[in-house]
Amino acid sequence: MGKVLLYASIAVTLATTALGFINKGKLSTAKEELATSEKAITDKTTALNQAQGELKKAKAEVETASAEKAQAVAQAETMKTDLEKNKTQVADLTTQITAKTTEVAKLTADLEALKAKPTDPGVVGNPLEDTVKQLQAQIEEGKVVIAEQKTKLDAAQGRVTKLEEDNSRRLASKLRPGLEGRILAVNQAWNFVVLNLGDKNGVVGNAELLIKRGTQLIGKVRITSVEPSTSIADIVANSVPRGVSIQPGDNVIYQATAE
Repeated sequence: MGKVLLYASIAVTLATTALGFINKGKLSTAKEELATSEKAITDKTTALNQAQGELKKAKAEVETASAEKAQAVAQAETMKTDLEKNKTQVADLTTQITAKTTEVAKLTADLEALKAKPTDPGVVGNPLEDTVKQLQAQIEEGKVVIAEQKTKLDAAQGRVTKLEEDNSRRLASKLRPGLEGRILAVNQAWNFVVLNLGDKNGVVGNAELLIKRGTQLIGKVRITSVEPSTSIADIVANSVPRGVSIQPGDNVIYQATAE
């Protein structure tokens, strides 16, 4: 009986020891899994914070680009209004100068006709002298007006030229030769693509860009709609070789000779 109890005690001790090892192993495994889970949570939290930061930055860039676009549109409209106003002024001044020149020519002809008239010997003095002096004064006044109008005309034409040059520089500076981007999506049914280039990159409507795959040119696209960071472009008809299809990831490049 004593041996049975001894064996039973030994068995219980061994079982307890084994159970302790098992529980210790499970506890160790649970700790490792917990540590792994905590690391995964930390990594995801870090990634989430980074993504939120990038999203906030992208949103700020979009807002800045939108504000810059609105400002550029306002400046372009102001420039266009000023240009039309100055062109109208040039036309008005030109008309006034033409009319005044015609008037001076007529007065000059009248003056010469009066000078050619014979003087009546029975009349003391020249009765036409006052008329001649009036015509001469009117002619001189007309010449002064013409000179003033020509000065204004030259100034207005100078403003027109400057506005046109400024507008040309503004348009030229927006889309610089060598600008590269890539195709984000392709709609084969409607024959258009979405580009990762937009207003903040200087993209303008109707500009043409070359499509490249590696070093090979495989077609052209023409910009139809511009957003701050993206744009939509039609695939130019007959620019893509037979058997070739435009794919997302294809590159695009702007060259001045491509327009």
